[in-house]
Amino acid sequence: MWKGKTTYGIVGKDGEVNFSKLEKQIDSAVAADERYWVQNSAKIRAVTNKVASYEEFEQIVKASHLKPLEKGDRISDMDKFTQPWNIASSQDNFSFSPSPQTDLSTSSLQNLTQFNREWRKRKGPQKFDLLLSLSETDIRRIFHAEIGLGLLGEIVDALHSNWAEEHVTSVLNILTTLTKCGRFDLSLRFLSGEEKTKLKSLLDKMYALSETDGVSELFKMYEVV
Repeated sequence: MWKGKTTYGIVGKDGEVNFSKLEKQIDSAVAADERYWVQNSAKIRAVTNKVASYEEFEQIVKASHLKPLEKGDRISDMDKFTQPWNIASSQDNFSFSPSPQTDLSTSSLQNLTQFNREWRKRKGPQKFDLLLSLSETDIRRIFHAEIGLGLLGEIVDALHSNWAEEHVTSVLNILTTLTKCGRFDLSLRFLSGEEKTKLKSLLDKMYALSETDGVSELFKMYEVV
């Protein structure tokens, strides 16, 4: 028979074990342990990347449990997707009126939820076409609160895989505008090694074609060396 605080409420006076309560305690302990290691990993990553402030460090740790959507995730589940640090200020002039059941044209995408729904419908070059169809105003409206965890890497991948020489100006505008969106710095911290490599390759090719101040600034803003 177990002794100490861990047996509280598990073993009755008759000596019978309450397996339902035991299972809940075990699940709780496992979840706590997993949360500890996820947060610990985020702390190590933040320190390694030399974040600029404690606030940024805290944001990375708080967001450590969040994961980007996988290929198998259903679009119908998008409305259930929430992030605890997602901020939408009522004082801003942007319109947030999602219509879950309606197929949207790119010009009517109002926020991150609607963009995600449209983004998940598309594959390969179609994702690139969606990005090209967005104006600077569209991008700043959609990603006003945040770009979305993991989404910046997907955007980089779409731009890297599908761009051509005639797209230099458009890609430059997209990447520049994204730096002005909500929590860009946090999204940048979560780029994987492969995504950073693709970003550097993309910027190198753009710079070779157009040695403008705009492209040079992107190296700094995206911390590409």
